[in-house]
Amino acid sequence: MPAADDAPVLQSLDVPDSSWLDLTIPGSQPEVRLCRLHADPVSKASVSLVRFPPGWRRPGSGHYLPAEEFVVLEGSIDVVGTHQPGDYVYLPPRTVRADTRSDGGALVIAWFSGVPAWVDGEPAVPAAQDPVALDARGVLRADAPEVPGEYAVLADGLSAPLQHDADVLDLEARLWGWLPAGTPPPVGRAPLHVRVWG
Repeated sequence: MPAADDAPVLQSLDVPDSSWLDLTIPGSQPEVRLCRLHADPVSKASVSLVRFPPGWRRPGSGHYLPAEEFVVLEGSIDVVGTHQPGDYVYLPPRTVRADTRSDGGALVIAWFSGVPAWVDGEPAVPAAQDPVALDARGVLRADAPEVPGEYAVLADGLSAPLQHDADVLDLEARLWGWLPAGTPPPVGRAPLHVRVWG
C-alpha cells in the first residue's frame, strides 16, 4: 500500500494478506513476507513491514550499501545482537552482519536509506559508526551527510506540523503514518516514533 508523496496516510500495522509479497532476502531462507508502506521515487529510500518466519536464517556475512533502521513489533531477531519488541536498531551503511536469524519468527518495520543492495563479505570502506540498538526516548539517530533526516521517539507525541516529510509509528495503537511536510500531526498519540526523511 504505497503512500502518495503528497497525501498523508494513517494505517493499521495489521495489514491484509493481499498486500504482502513473498520475497527471498539474498543469502537467506526461507522466504519472508514484505509489505511496502512507502518509497521515495528520487532517493529510493523505503519503509516496509517485514515478517520473518520461524527458523529464518542468513548464515553468511555481508552488508547493505545504505543504512537500515528497524523497530521490532513482534517476536525477536538476531542482527548484530538480539532484539525484542519495542527495540529500535540503526545499522549504518556498510555495517557487517553475520549469521542473522529469527528462530521464533519476527515482525519488524524497516527503513532503508536507499536501494537495499546486499553485498557479500566485508565492505571496501567500513561503516562510519557502530550500530545502535536501544529502547529509549529522544533523538535516537541525528541527521548526518551519509544518512539525512533523523529518528526520534517523542514522549509527548507531536504538537505541530513537521517542516519535512516524515513517517510516524505508534507501537501501542499499532499504527503507521506517512506525513508530508506541513501535515497536522495525529492527536493523542504518545510516545510516538518519528522518522524524518532527508
